[in-house]
Amino acid sequence: MSLETEIAALAATNNKLVEAVNGKMAAINAAVASAISAAPEMYRTFFVDPVAGSDTEGQGSAASPFKTIQKAINATPLGGRCDATLLRDFSLSTHILLNGRKLALRGELNAGRKLILNEFMFEGETLPRMGSFWHSDGSTLDISNLTVSFPASSPGDLSAYYCLSFGSGTSAPIFHQLRFYNCTLELRGTFRGRIFGPNTGLYGLQLSSTVLPSGLAGLILPGVVAGTKSETIPHLITNLSSL
Repeated sequence: MSLETEIAALAATNNKLVEAVNGKMAAINAAVASAISAAPEMYRTFFVDPVAGSDTEGQGSAASPFKTIQKAINATPLGGRCDATLLRDFSLSTHILLNGRKLALRGELNAGRKLILNEFMFEGETLPRMGSFWHSDGSTLDISNLTVSFPASSPGDLSAYYCLSFGSGTSAPIFHQLRFYNCTLELRGTFRGRIFGPNTGLYGLQLSSTVLPSGLAGLILPGVVAGTKSETIPHLITNLSSL
């Protein structure tokens, strides 16, 4: 076999190898693109209107909002972030289950929206609870541009879960996070609940452009009395100097 024939054979073999590699790369790129397009979008933006919205017909847009915050959370993939904007004042008389989602609950800037927390009786219990957010796994809560209105507490004993934010059971988050940004914290009477509930090992609380009313002093963490210096509480990370 002549040298020219051997070179031609090698070139042909090389071309086949290049074609095979290019074919494999095209298949790999197509598979990656298909996997990316099939993956759920982890950041969702929704609008909630308790009057004009619908959890069955609504799409979660400003023109077609959901009726409840819970629907917006449920429409967000597990482990994702739900950015929910309230188009009207929202009265909360139940627990909102975060189920591992990160919730950013907000009102439109300068719209004067309220999140109104009310008492309710949890099924099978005799002590009242209040509208709140039930954390699990890696869930977080960020509230901004809202007036958060706390109820006047009923006389007598209250549930340990009479609080704004809590975790419970084996899925309670290791680090329980809550942030208020540009919020007003309003008391409609004597409030005797808590900001945080029990069953979490480490808490994180940040208030930005938000003033803590004197009536909430001593009502941040279970077992922590008013005036306690934050630096003395090993299981709390906060920008407040005292509770």
